[in-house]
Amino acid sequence: MFVIPPGATAGGILDFWERPITDTGQTGPDKGKGGKYLILGPNDPDMHPEGYYVFRSSTNNVWSGQRALDPDPAKVKEVIAGFNIYPYSQRDNPPPARHVSPEGKKWMAFQPRGMDYWRLLAKTIDSEPVQERDRLMMAMLVPLGIEKGKPFQPDARQTKILTQAVEVGELTARANGYAKRFPGSTVWPGHQWEYSLFLKNTNQELPDRTQLDERASWFYEAVGVTDGMMGKIVGAGQVYLESQKDSTGAWLDGGKQYSLHVPPNAPVAQFWSSTVYDNESRTLIDTGSYPGRSSRDDIVKNADGSVDLYFGPVPPKGKPRSNWIKTLPGKGWFTYFRLYGPTQAYFEKTWVLSDIQPSH
Repeated sequence: MFVIPPGATAGGILDFWERPITDTGQTGPDKGKGGKYLILGPNDPDMHPEGYYVFRSSTNNVWSGQRALDPDPAKVKEVIAGFNIYPYSQRDNPPPARHVSPEGKKWMAFQPRGMDYWRLLAKTIDSEPVQERDRLMMAMLVPLGIEKGKPFQPDARQTKILTQAVEVGELTARANGYAKRFPGSTVWPGHQWEYSLFLKNTNQELPDRTQLDERASWFYEAVGVTDGMMGKIVGAGQVYLESQKDSTGAWLDGGKQYSLHVPPNAPVAQFWSSTVYDNESRTLIDTGSYPGRSSRDDIVKNADGSVDLYFGPVPPKGKPRSNWIKTLPGKGWFTYFRLYGPTQAYFEKTWVLSDIQPSH
């Protein structure tokens, strides 16, 4: 059971195929008023207790991601304290919420590599029901030593093959995501900005096929998809735009200096943000400083309301340090430009975001 507090939040509860069971918060059934969400497993009996939003998951494992969107830090802290998860059996005496912070400790925010990847895959498969969509893939995994209900104990030959396969598979996923070949993935013709999330719908299915490469592109770079994240709701939800390259078509390099001009009157009902990610781990770039800037930050704006952001390993000379996002020499990077609450100008393409410019 998930308890969603009232307030400006955006999130969802998803199954282990990254398909949304339900949105929560502003784009969910509670519409920002908060509520209790009861998630039933694949084999749980039907129940419809009063006072709950009830949904069924097709997988035993589920997860949830949430954002607190209020500009007031005090309210954000209050909202975060209101999230809770506990078994339905404890509904009459719910345990206190436990919020865990890394507190400066390093932790891994991406999937394991090497044989640890296969061990986690085998463990997950063993804990889930086999659906019709899974059967062919399950058959292909048997020669690799992965079979539901049996221990994963690869021999030396299998271990060598699987170790190499992880490396090749990730490089393939990286090429598929970073150099997209999907028709229509470019946001504005002649520009480098692409749609990060290029799925037609949240269940990732088309009438004649599954969006295999499209879902691989998004889920290699990110986690989760909800109706609110699809960028189709005027004034609510989010839009995810991505740039891997500068205006010349060169890959973004952490050892070089760049600038990004954000035109005035950005098409947002809430705010925009630009966040930098390490292109190897796909996690927030770890420079010891905050890896992004937003229109809510204390940044310097131009007289017309536009903003110039700067990226590079050192602060740009003669430019406001508050508008600078640090990068790392020897590391490639990319940025997500998010629009929170996209307005009509975004959908009509009358507002165009400039490409990232290399500094000379």
